[in-house]
Amino acid sequence: MSLLDVFLEIEIPKTENLKLFNATALSDFPFAKIGVNYLGFPVILISSKFDQTHLSQKNIKLKYIELTHNLECKVSENGKSKIDNFSVIVFKNNEETLQNYFLGIALSLLNSISKKPTQREVFETFKNFVEIFRSLTETPTKTIQGLWAELILIEQSKNPETLINYWHNIPEEKFDFNADSEKIEVKSSSNLERVHIFTAEQLNPPINCQVIIASIFTKQVSNGLTILDLLDKIEKRLTDIELREKIFRIVSKTLGNNFEQTAKIKYDYEIAKNSLRFYQHQDIAKVEKINIPNKVSEVKFKSDLTLVKSTDLTKLLVSGQLYKGI
Repeated sequence: MSLLDVFLEIEIPKTENLKLFNATALSDFPFAKIGVNYLGFPVILISSKFDQTHLSQKNIKLKYIELTHNLECKVSENGKSKIDNFSVIVFKNNEETLQNYFLGIALSLLNSISKKPTQREVFETFKNFVEIFRSLTETPTKTIQGLWAELILIEQSKNPETLINYWHNIPEEKFDFNADSEKIEVKSSSNLERVHIFTAEQLNPPINCQVIIASIFTKQVSNGLTILDLLDKIEKRLTDIELREKIFRIVSKTLGNNFEQTAKIKYDYEIAKNSLRFYQHQDIAKVEKINIPNKVSEVKFKSDLTLVKSTDLTKLLVSGQLYKGI
């Protein structure tokens, strides 16, 4: 049962008290409970060893979350009430898909905490958690279509953990996936034509580098999959805690303050996965580096891949892990 399933079974308190929660203990995490406040918001409560760390730390209020250390709470569990002190994270939204996103990040947080954490350990672990949600107040760094296309490549891959490991830490990097001599650049098309915009650097890599272009059709529809749907499919195949945190961090940073609106946009899953093709950079028409003057930079151009022969990655003579993971 997922954290969302557990959360949805908890009855909302009828008393208008922000320090009163109905909660359920989490068997896998003896130090934590999942709860709900009277507004229907999901709450994570964490018990920790008192070490006075909270005295030097400020509580945090962001658009989507509130984080309070050493908060005295009244928790009702299985019909019995108890007053105790917890570190409390409240997610301030009633949208179920967004709540599931929050709880997915919370699960990564809980997995990275020891069974008997100190206040200091909890605070240090919270830092990454807070930064993920702080990103949701900032300017978006990439289009929703571009991010969706990158996620569909990860979701369709043989080894999503390998791809996430080499995924760009910041969306502005030149290549979407970079393993030094092996690189992947994802290009999407909403008009179902394989005409994409490239930078000169993407198709003119160093001699010892191979760049694979992943071309995907992304058609917006009313009954497709959202970013969060793809994220959910990918998560189920991940075991590495750090990679789980990385994918949440990149998604949050990419969507920024458009998160709530763009997280609802859907694209056709079948068209995307059936249209996925791979191309070697050597086969694509481009502006050759030798034709670019020394003082000219950031050269961009469109190139048509319609008549370019796609590449069978299983026949590529490569020794690295990135292409083997696709």
